[in-house]
Amino acid sequence: MRRSRLEAAAVALSIALAAAASAQESPAPAPTPASEVRKITITARKYEFKPSKIELLAGQPVEITIEAEDATHGFTCKDLGVEKVIIEKGTSQTIRLTPEKPGKYEFKCAKFCGLGHGKMKGEILVTAPEPAR
Repeated sequence: MRRSRLEAAAVALSIALAAAASAQESPAPAPTPASEVRKITITARKYEFKPSKIELLAGQPVEITIEAEDATHGFTCKDLGVEKVIIEKGTSQTIRLTPEKPGKYEFKCAKFCGLGHGKMKGEILVTAPEPAR
């Protein structure tokens, strides 16, 4: 009886090892870059955004978190469908978007934050993804 248990254990172990080896030979396909959500953090402070230039791929979802460091700020990029988002001092807001069309898009502060408010701008450059090889 003890021998049959050992034989059963050996068979079970062999099956498990074969299954593991089979799984390693044909891994699941990795997600394409366009399906991965890219995460970006922007810091807003008088009178700038850092970074002020962002490059995105058309068709790739993105989460942009804006942190207001020193005052209440805003964020808008109407050409990409982002209306006025207000970020209170010391907090953050996250916006989600998927740019569809390559091009240059201006974003700016959407809440008056002082005399330099008009200079508080940035640029989003959306490029077409490279064709699959």
